[in-house]
Amino acid sequence: MASLTFSDLLIWSLWIIAGLAAFIAAGFGIFWVYLWVKYVPKVARMFQQPPIFRPQVSPPDPEGEPVRFRTTDGFELAGSYLPATTVNRAGVVVFCHEFLGDRHSAYAYIGHLRSLGFDLFSFDFRNHGESAAEAGLIQLQWLSDRELTDLRAALAYLRTRPDADPAGVGLFGVSRGGAAALFITAQEPSVWGVATDGAFPTRTTMLAYVHKWAPILVQQWSLKIMPNFVFRWVAWSARVQTEKELNRIFPRLESMIPRIPPRPWLAIHGARDSYIGPDIARDLVRCAGPKAPIDLWLVPKAKHNRCREIDPQGYERRVSEFFSAHSPRRPEPVLAPSSLPVESKSGDLVVVVNHPSDPDRLLTAGRDAHQ
Repeated sequence: MASLTFSDLLIWSLWIIAGLAAFIAAGFGIFWVYLWVKYVPKVARMFQQPPIFRPQVSPPDPEGEPVRFRTTDGFELAGSYLPATTVNRAGVVVFCHEFLGDRHSAYAYIGHLRSLGFDLFSFDFRNHGESAAEAGLIQLQWLSDRELTDLRAALAYLRTRPDADPAGVGLFGVSRGGAAALFITAQEPSVWGVATDGAFPTRTTMLAYVHKWAPILVQQWSLKIMPNFVFRWVAWSARVQTEKELNRIFPRLESMIPRIPPRPWLAIHGARDSYIGPDIARDLVRCAGPKAPIDLWLVPKAKHNRCREIDPQGYERRVSEFFSAHSPRRPEPVLAPSSLPVESKSGDLVVVVNHPSDPDRLLTAGRDAHQ
């Protein structure tokens, strides 16, 4: 029998390696198909189940001006505009309600801002409150392209009002509404600050829930050897399947957070939130970077969207301080006579408006009295 040459051994080795690679690839392929068939549909169904959660209902404020406006995809939304109770306006704050809530809950969360000089604008997302309903739209707690379209329409409407504020607006959002507020803040330079209560990113939260549901779906021993990328792939696949089935997009909020600074963000979250754990809130805040002007307030003993109920005085104080400190228009000390503008008089309050995306750029100066 002829002895094998070095070339023969090399060729045989390559064939063996190729065979092993093909075997491993086939094994991985079978494994992914198994995950797709057995687990992805189950996780997708879990994502499509809304939580058992009922937000508090607030009565309408009779002082609110009822308004109607349309989205770019043709749905009419209902809103309420409440002017500040002061002579001069410090700014405009837009309220984004939570899943299953409505615009009237704004009064409980930020109604006190009117006495500090802020106009408030609140609206109902589609399929909520008095806004039009999109046929076949299944409402879920996850931020989708629909909420972003509705909030953009609200800001567009405000720009058409005779009393539109040239300095832009601040945003305040609760839960899913908070996620929408953060996403739009990252896109809209006219937003000068954002405050949220219980805001959460869809994709990170979905991954956390996959880990939480895993013991129900698979054997306990397999969880100890399962790498994290498997959970990520299942969460990604379930999201993609859900988007296709429900005809919507769940945007990636995490990638937008770095675009919010240098504008400020007050992030309020319940320390005992069992729906959206505090770690998710911390991770979301970290996305903005180490030097971002963010104030994360984890309210002790508070559950999801219950921070205001646990500490009403502290809640009002934090929200008031945030918007007062960062509003585009606030009273300044009277300048020395030599440096006063020609139209100013001794004893007047000189009102300074900073550009929302550039704090060092002067946009307008003077009083902003209500029309």
